[in-house]
Amino acid sequence: YEFWNFFSKKILNKKNYGSLENLNQKKYLIEFVSANPTGPLHVGHSRGAILGDVISNLLIFNNQNVTKEYYVNDYGNQILHFTKSVYYRAREILDNENFPIDNSDLYPGDYIKQIAKNIIAQNPNLKFDNFDLISEKLTTLSVAESVKMIKFNLHNLGIKHDNFASETQIVKNNEVE
Repeated sequence: YEFWNFFSKKILNKKNYGSLENLNQKKYLIEFVSANPTGPLHVGHSRGAILGDVISNLLIFNNQNVTKEYYVNDYGNQILHFTKSVYYRAREILDNENFPIDNSDLYPGDYIKQIAKNIIAQNPNLKFDNFDLISEKLTTLSVAESVKMIKFNLHNLGIKHDNFASETQIVKNNEVE
C-alpha cells in the first residue's frame, strides 16, 4: 500500500512523467498516411494514421521538434483515372449519361458522385463537354474535394497534420531532379 501511495504521488507531482527530460532536441519530419487522394480513408489507412500520430506524439512528449506531414500523391495515372471518374459522374448528373461501369480503370464509388455534385455546385461555369479542355482544372478541384474528405476522416480520428505536401507541386517545381 505504501509503495503505491508513494508511486502515485510521484507521478501526480511530475508534469511529464515518463518523458526523457535530458534528451537533445532534434527536428523530425514524420510523413504518414499519405493515401492517394482518390477517396475516403479505409481501415488500413487509419491504422497507419494512428501509428504515425502516436510516434509523432511520443517524440513531441519527449520535447522533440516534430512536423507531421501528409504527402498528397496527386500525380500520375491513378489521379487521371480518378479525375475521369469525376468527369463521367458529372456528365451522369448533368446529362443523364450512363457511367461507363465496364471501364475497370474508373472509380465507381458513390463518393465520386458527391465529389462531382460539389464541383458542379461550386463551379457553375465549368463545362463538361470535353475532358481534355477541363482535365487540369478538374483534377485540381477533384483532388481538393478528396483531400477535404481525408482531412475530415483524420479529424474524426483526432489526427491533425501540420503540412500537406503536393506531389504535383514538387514535380512542377522540378524538385524531383
